[in-house]
Amino acid sequence: MSPHIKIAAETLRQLLREGRTVAIPTVGASMRPLLTPGGVIRVAHTTADGVRPGDVVVVSSDDALICHRLLYVEDGRMVTRGDDCPDSDPPLPADAIIGRVDIPPSPHALYCAVRALLRPLA
Repeated sequence: MSPHIKIAAETLRQLLREGRTVAIPTVGASMRPLLTPGGVIRVAHTTADGVRPGDVVVVSSDDALICHRLLYVEDGRMVTRGDDCPDSDPPLPADAIIGRVDIPPSPHALYCAVRALLRPLA
């Protein structure tokens, strides 16, 4: 990861810890069709207690920030997956959740959530 991206990720972590809502650009395609590269998402600080399965969360993993849908939390571990990814992400500690993406209600958002949550876990 480049030094600039590391600095941006740490700045985002700090802003969220301060309780700020942050608008950030999307860069990957793992959350298509809900989120597309080049779009902008609004992320608010939260913890594992403030989210439920189906929410789109931002997790801190090593030096990376990942925006994926929360599938479940169990025994202090959570599993996420990108809506357009065939496999689930490796389990992470529930405290890796640093933000929740504000997804305005719409038929499209509902379709994406149902589609993602009904896919078998891999």
